[in-house]
Amino acid sequence: MPAVVVRHEAGKQFDPLAERIEAVAAETLPLVEAVTALPLPDPVVIRTMTARAWRKAHRRSTKRLLLAETEELAPSTHDLRAALVTRKLRLKVLRRQWPAIGAQAVLFEPGQPELVILPEALRHGGRLDDTPFLYKTLAHEPTHLAQYAASEGRVWAAQDTLYPALRGVADRAYGLLLEGHAYWADQQITAKILGEPVRTGTDSPRTSARFRKLFTPAQRQADAELFASAVDSVAQIVETAGLDGFNRVWKSPDLVPSAEEAVGDLPAWQARFAGRGASA
Repeated sequence: MPAVVVRHEAGKQFDPLAERIEAVAAETLPLVEAVTALPLPDPVVIRTMTARAWRKAHRRSTKRLLLAETEELAPSTHDLRAALVTRKLRLKVLRRQWPAIGAQAVLFEPGQPELVILPEALRHGGRLDDTPFLYKTLAHEPTHLAQYAASEGRVWAAQDTLYPALRGVADRAYGLLLEGHAYWADQQITAKILGEPVRTGTDSPRTSARFRKLFTPAQRQADAELFASAVDSVAQIVETAGLDGFNRVWKSPDLVPSAEEAVGDLPAWQARFAGRGASA
């Protein structure tokens, strides 16, 4: 198991949460590696942050990404303008939706993936003292860190790029892959620890009014159904191709689901693993 570094920067009022994070992580992280058959970065850095500091860090990191990709890819004026709009929209979404983002695997500094937890957001979501939810969080988000390590950062770069067309990933559903795999893993892990999986898409009765205004029940239901389909697809691929077979996806971009498959043809994504296995 890798070392765990907890950096508590969210304020003394959340000291009890920081202590629980360290204890729960000691249980979940070995199972992340066992269930996914992927190594975690060493150390695993878990940081609590205020929402304000988190938004500021996103502004810095997206600016760095824009400058680096623009220099590397030499985009046209049209593509540069589109990238600027994309960055602006992403930051706008984060400003509006942060109360619904209790935790996130991020790359605020190049080559240094970390798990950030926002206690203020957990409080808005009614999850600050929800121990099963903390187990789920510390199973789900470290799975993203394992994805980063397995792909040497490539899957995160493909998902986060401001120039998807120039990167050749505009038609790939990286979000579906990464979240479907992480939800699949957290269900396996929480079932092992708690006796049953902590399910996705259930709301706490203690949510704030601000939290409830962010998404309509229909939106939340649609998101839950989409990721449930992705979880089922990951489970079926693992069952038929094995963990090693599924984990080829982290080094083989052609195995990432296409945008078309993501919205209505996930069986075609599953079939491509069988096809690769037959020809390997």
